[in-house]
Amino acid sequence: MAAALEAVRQQIQVTLIEKQEIGGTCLNRGCIPSKFFLSKAKRYAETAALPTKTDRISFAPSMVVLQQRKNSILTTLRQRMEQSFRGPLAKRIIGRAQLTSPNSVDVELADGKKETLTADVLLLATGTIPFKPAIFPNHPAIFDSTSLLELDHIPSHLVVIGAGYIGCELACAFQGLGSKVTLIEKENRLLPTQDEMALAAPVLQVSMEKRGMTVWLETQVEAVQSLDDCRVKLRCSNGQTIETDATLLAMGRRPDSAELFLDRAGVSLQNGRLQVNERMQTAVPTLYAVGDLVSPLPLAHVAAREAEVAVASMCGEPRAIDYTQIPRCVYTWPEVAAVGLTEAQAGAAGFTPRVDRYHFAASAKAMIEEEAEGFWLLISDRPTRKILGGQIVGPHATELIHLLSLSLKAGFRIDDVLESVLAHPSLSEGFQEVARRASITK
Repeated sequence: MAAALEAVRQQIQVTLIEKQEIGGTCLNRGCIPSKFFLSKAKRYAETAALPTKTDRISFAPSMVVLQQRKNSILTTLRQRMEQSFRGPLAKRIIGRAQLTSPNSVDVELADGKKETLTADVLLLATGTIPFKPAIFPNHPAIFDSTSLLELDHIPSHLVVIGAGYIGCELACAFQGLGSKVTLIEKENRLLPTQDEMALAAPVLQVSMEKRGMTVWLETQVEAVQSLDDCRVKLRCSNGQTIETDATLLAMGRRPDSAELFLDRAGVSLQNGRLQVNERMQTAVPTLYAVGDLVSPLPLAHVAAREAEVAVASMCGEPRAIDYTQIPRCVYTWPEVAAVGLTEAQAGAAGFTPRVDRYHFAASAKAMIEEEAEGFWLLISDRPTRKILGGQIVGPHATELIHLLSLSLKAGFRIDDVLESVLAHPSLSEGFQEVARRASITK
């Protein structure tokens, strides 16, 4: 969708082919629904944790009501997208597309009819679909992230298998809504595929367990047994068995490319991705690709920027994307966000990195909000004092990270941060506090 809107802005005639609703996975089945439930769950959990019963609102969250509110938001956002994608240059088709050449596709429409389209260039943005290991049968109590977000009830016991960002976020959401949650991960830490999250993982795990969540690391599900239409039993490698009325499979996603027939256009997946250059162009000049199908960072805002780069390239404007300057955010409790280079990456790039921290436990605003878990981490170049990257674990980390993002884009040094004035009390002050530590010779 981002590419189609950018093409219209650039006065390019564009046809958008989608299998389902406008907005794709992010709007309809991913980012927006999951963050809706996280937001509502956190409010409910905070109310339930008030110190005296008279302060508490006596109610249980209703998934039926929450689903109605969520669907209302999605409808509004879809309508706004549809309004933006109008005009003589824009055409939208609901159907399934198959490549027939580097310049053409066959589209199977909803009524079963087929339409053949040709174009000067084609852009693929099919994203990914959830991965389901063969050990797990089709069962009403086994969900992927899409079907879990459509539930009309709150499970009594949710087992989440896979502790990547999707698994961790949904574990937090449903635990906040009242489910007992068990999180199972085969690796030795949470968020195992994200190297920059290694320092955040222990903080997140402690927080989860403090709220009553069970976390099993270095554990795999070895067998699945159906007990009835509503429950399954899981036998795990740690010797434990669990009976649950909801199991979320969050063990990764794979490219949604099986129906595309990539070979007809002269391309194929390599190591699970379609290979593109810095302009998002494949080895076939008329074929571009963006998003999870190609990206090292499977995030919606990454795909949107890749789409802008691709359309600019089609117009002859040389643009590229710097993945190190894109924030990587996990909307758990506490939130986790990172941007820029890690210490190891900075060293490999020829810098002399130093790492400094400032803990939210020392923040007056964090104490006021009673969310003092976590820290600011700042990576700078020792001789030049240039900011190279950083990480935030704690309250509103996914918002605060943009202070670091803009600093990287502007080429700020430690002194630039110290010479600015930030409001007190605020969580943003942590940026200046960690910069102050980075200014001390050691």
